[in-house]
Amino acid sequence: MKPKKFFLKIKPTISLILIFLISSVIVTTLSLQYYFSKDLAFDATENNFKLTAEKIEQKIISFDNSNSNILEAIIHSEEMREFPLENERHRLLKQLTVILNNNKHIYAIYAGSKSGNFYEVINLNITKDLRKKYNATKEARWLIVKIYEEDGKRYQYEQLLNKGLKVLDTKRKEASYDPSIRPWFKKAINSHRKVIKTKPYQYTNIDELGITYAKRIRNEDIVLGLDVSLNSISNFLSKQTIMKNNEIILFQEDGEIIASANLDKDMKTVPYKELLNFAKDEKIKKVQFNVGLEDEAFVYYSLIKSEFKTKDHLAITIPVNTIMKPFISKIYNSFMITLVILTLTIPLIWYATRILVEPIQKLEKENKKIMRRDFDNVKLIKTRIKEYHELSQSLYKMSISIKEFEEKQEELMDSFIQLIASAIDAKSKYTGGHCERVPILTIALANAAAACDEGIFKDFKLSTKDEKRELSVAAWLHDCGKVTTPEYVVDKATKLETIYNRIHEVRTRFEVVHRDLTIKMYENILAGANKEQEEHKLQEEHKKLQQEFEAIAKANIGGEFMNDEDIEKIKEIAQRKWTKYFNDTIGLSHDETSRIKEINRTFPKEENLLSDKDEHIIQREDFSQEEFDKYKFKMEVPKHLYNQGEIYNLTVKKGTLTEEERFKINEHMIMTVKMLEELPFPKNLEKVPEYAGAHHETLIGTGYPRRLKKEDMSIPARIMAVADIFEALTAADRPYKEAKKLSESIKILSFMVKDEHIDEDIFKLFLTSGVYMNYAKEYLKEEQIDEVDISKYV
Repeated sequence: MKPKKFFLKIKPTISLILIFLISSVIVTTLSLQYYFSKDLAFDATENNFKLTAEKIEQKIISFDNSNSNILEAIIHSEEMREFPLENERHRLLKQLTVILNNNKHIYAIYAGSKSGNFYEVINLNITKDLRKKYNATKEARWLIVKIYEEDGKRYQYEQLLNKGLKVLDTKRKEASYDPSIRPWFKKAINSHRKVIKTKPYQYTNIDELGITYAKRIRNEDIVLGLDVSLNSISNFLSKQTIMKNNEIILFQEDGEIIASANLDKDMKTVPYKELLNFAKDEKIKKVQFNVGLEDEAFVYYSLIKSEFKTKDHLAITIPVNTIMKPFISKIYNSFMITLVILTLTIPLIWYATRILVEPIQKLEKENKKIMRRDFDNVKLIKTRIKEYHELSQSLYKMSISIKEFEEKQEELMDSFIQLIASAIDAKSKYTGGHCERVPILTIALANAAAACDEGIFKDFKLSTKDEKRELSVAAWLHDCGKVTTPEYVVDKATKLETIYNRIHEVRTRFEVVHRDLTIKMYENILAGANKEQEEHKLQEEHKKLQQEFEAIAKANIGGEFMNDEDIEKIKEIAQRKWTKYFNDTIGLSHDETSRIKEINRTFPKEENLLSDKDEHIIQREDFSQEEFDKYKFKMEVPKHLYNQGEIYNLTVKKGTLTEEERFKINEHMIMTVKMLEELPFPKNLEKVPEYAGAHHETLIGTGYPRRLKKEDMSIPARIMAVADIFEALTAADRPYKEAKKLSESIKILSFMVKDEHIDEDIFKLFLTSGVYMNYAKEYLKEEQIDEVDISKYV
């Protein structure tokens, strides 16, 4: 008796490892919690923040003074009272650009008047968005904006200048900007001799916040201003940060942030407005806030001194846990203890991981085989863990079950598909076996293409079972739309045929005329006419009547071409009269009666021997152009569903089908596409509609139903087109035509290649691979197989 195998259970294994590791971490963490001093860290941080705050405060004060001094320096220039016109250059342009160039934080210097005149010099290097907005090239360095009144309208001129102040481009448009209504103008115009500083606001030209320093020119309604982008202040603050999570915020009394560094805009660490509640005087240095799930934040606060009425507030914050990081060296000894403990657990962790991970990895590989439907290669994995062993067995058995289920499902589906194809073939004696032979020829040609490593077939593969089945299913279903095509149209062997051959009806009319002529002769003799003359006359009339019927009968057979002379002859014969004695509007179906416009007829009635009547027209109903367009069909749709007119049908020039009947035949492709695209094919059969729906297309967009071109069709779709045509040409089970010989069929295919109806590369492969001959030997009659010189075509 074999000893019972011992299996480890996954749950106890994982539990023991986790308990050991978590216990070790907890003990170590508790031991280290009291090891270092928070006070020491806080004192060091406070000193650092104090120095940083002083540096920032001096920078902000210097910043305000610098901007005020720039305004004071240029405000006394007489040139600043001028607003140059379109082609005039400001006399201080050179000096203004030097000021902007030396003060990188200044976005623009400008002057505006109460009358709405405006002149501005903008530094294009402030932001990339500015260049993008004005389509400025790298060569452009400055943007000049002029606004003044001209011809009763206010215009805005925009000039791009290079580094040497040469004009690169000028644009003109109606001005919408009025400096006199801007907040900085209103505030400065009333401030007399003082420089004013605005609150942060959104600039007009760029998607950024900024502040404006402005001052009124003495005794003038003109305000001089300069704009400062808050990004420049934020960049300075960023350089003052001590640690990664250190936030520096410059804000105003309403809580609006002027500039910041390392600020998370979505989740602010500290409610900065609350700092103002603590800011009773300038002695407030630090505040600790409890910020919820995060650690407490250490905050240093300071009020910035300024000559302006609007005061700025400075806050420097850092999470408490971040403060502790610089002091990690103090816990080095504890770390070493933890490291030793962890080092001792590494072998156990490694062994446990191996036990747990390797079987999972193997199971994953087996599961992927099932996902790829590679059931034959699914194997049991070896493991000592009971749950994994049972899972492997379950996975293996499941793969067998899925394989059996899929095989039965595929068998059922294939049988159903073949059933439909057989029904289509059985529906018409003229297409018997077509749906069965096309898949055979298609797969044979596709295999040859997959084996070829040249030309368009270099990357074409048909290596998997699914790929071959997908193409086979498409070939079996390529004519499934024919289930909707009436047999009397598919089987129409003569021009007058509907459900029956109406030549018999026409013959009866000739018989009636023949009889009437004979009766007329006897009536004439009884009336005293010469008997011999009347008999001779009747004989000639009967002879002519026979000839006319033979012409009608011959036309009814159809052929490759009917000339105009024969057509005129039919129309001439149609004018011969015959007399009806019985009412032809009774005994009809509702549908037939609905097509007759003249219900009340009197009999006997004389009619033409052949005619095209209203009741011969069957209207096209239930046609949806929207649905037609939805499926991207591009076929010309005849106005009527059918036209059974006798003259109309007999004068069909080629074959036996009218335009309406030809469309009805071709409509099987419309139905094929609609039927197949509505079916929820699985992923491994998703290309079936594409392959099956294109075998009547050409390479130049003259086919149907979608007028696709070569680039729109895959290689399998083009292969199926060749297979479909060759099978039709060589089929020997179609009573309406003689089976063509092999050489004749190949020749016809070559003509279709020249006309770009079928693919030349596939045609040549069809010949060089020998597929045509292999198929011929199996499915063609012996007398059809003649010699073919393929060197003429390859």
